[in-house]
Amino acid sequence: MSGGGNCSVKTKPRRYEEKPSASNYAKEDVGSRSADVRRRPSKRLFSSVQPYSAVEPPPENPPTFLTTDVLRDPKQRALELYMPYRKISYEEELKLKQRQIESRFQTVAKTLFYDRTLHPSIRKLIRTNDVNLCPIRDIQRTSAMSEYLTSCIADLGKTRTGDLALGIANRPMPNDYTPSTGEDKQMMFVLPIDDLDVYKKRDRLIVKHYNDFLQKEVKDVSNLEYVLHHWRPIRIYTNKKDEKIVVIGYLERKSCKSDCEIAKERLVAYFEHGPGRECHIEHLYFERRTQRWPIIVNEVHYDHILDNKNSAFTYDLFGLKFEPNLQSHGIPNIAAYEATYAEILKLCNLDPTSTVFLQYFSDLGALPLAAAQHVDQCYGLDPSPFAIKTAIKSQEKYPHTQDVQFRVCTTKDEFKAILTNIEKTKKKNASLTCVFGPPRNELERQDLRQNKNLVNVLRECDFIDRLIIVNRGISSSVLHLLYCLSGGESTTHKISGSPFKPVLIIPFDAHPRSGLLPDFLTIYERD
Repeated sequence: MSGGGNCSVKTKPRRYEEKPSASNYAKEDVGSRSADVRRRPSKRLFSSVQPYSAVEPPPENPPTFLTTDVLRDPKQRALELYMPYRKISYEEELKLKQRQIESRFQTVAKTLFYDRTLHPSIRKLIRTNDVNLCPIRDIQRTSAMSEYLTSCIADLGKTRTGDLALGIANRPMPNDYTPSTGEDKQMMFVLPIDDLDVYKKRDRLIVKHYNDFLQKEVKDVSNLEYVLHHWRPIRIYTNKKDEKIVVIGYLERKSCKSDCEIAKERLVAYFEHGPGRECHIEHLYFERRTQRWPIIVNEVHYDHILDNKNSAFTYDLFGLKFEPNLQSHGIPNIAAYEATYAEILKLCNLDPTSTVFLQYFSDLGALPLAAAQHVDQCYGLDPSPFAIKTAIKSQEKYPHTQDVQFRVCTTKDEFKAILTNIEKTKKKNASLTCVFGPPRNELERQDLRQNKNLVNVLRECDFIDRLIIVNRGISSSVLHLLYCLSGGESTTHKISGSPFKPVLIIPFDAHPRSGLLPDFLTIYERD
């Protein structure tokens, strides 16, 4: 983030972030160690990196995978990375996270305050809120302490000793850990999930069997490099009935389609008639991929190879049944998902005669379909055609939702045209409530640059009465998005339109006992 003010715009927030996020707890050994793990997880884990090497020529910039077997006690270090607060009470954990949230948002407020172009009303608001963006509620608890995650992704790679590994895909490594050769730009950690009880027990069993299947592939069919190059990460989705959808990807080459069919037959044989039967998988999909990387790609085809015909997989939310979107990371925590969306519906002040409701990143279509009966017009927008098709499938089940309009929207012009059309067709005294998010994965700096024009469109749209931003986690890119919406200017591009006034921030602890910061809502209004 940067503003149009003096040099203090950059220095003050940076000095503020260097302060401990929980000074009152620094005296406790566990608390200080937890904070240190969150600040420098990579440096505590690894001191060196070995590049990925393959026998056959891999694609450009292949990823490098490592596991924690380089450490003395891999399981303990995996627990320390993902569950740094497990040795303190949950109440103390919430206090630590609350302080971290307040620190992050104060950074945005301070940067805005010294922006010369900031609207006087926003500057006055920051001063009133004691140098904070707006009031922040206490973190809301949303789920149990264990086995609450309803989606699981396990990536595959190899250890430094050359063995096959399967586990949790962590974030890319920092630039200072990139090999000097520059051959591997994309690097991942792969950490075991055996002892992480935030994942469901049957998910861990399925991951274990997929690992055994890949080991069998290495031993009986091909070699390690071939398996790493062709087989892809496993994704597991769980609904409230504890039913499972399992998606396993395979890289399909145009010249070797017969190999893909044979690989699919081996996978079916293992999970239907072999040792994998004990997993009791209701639905298994074989994903034919045209790209090896990343985990979620658009150019795929799915073969439903195991199917429980007596039980169709759906997400039961707000009294409706929603189809799953296989082109996403799933719903990580259904309890937190419902609590967040229920709060959004309360904040929208829906009126059946005068409210126009719009959500960008509608994904499953849960929020537009749930709000359909309580608004005059309802729209669901998403940049993913696959997400829109999934939402329309759910909509077809309920006649009272047929007026909801789902559309693919990827560009500034498309978004602006939709808002212009809404303005022309809405009633005279109608109000527009816009929900932006949540994105299917963490908002990265690159995505923010691509969507900067959407921020312009939002600020230029004068008839948006209330804007609700939904985000998972609090990264610098997310804070930059809030900064721009609140009236901050960027040195890289011009932002036009009147700013929104931040009113309230509501955090939800969607990942208790883990090092992840809470999801949150930010409510904006016009002056």
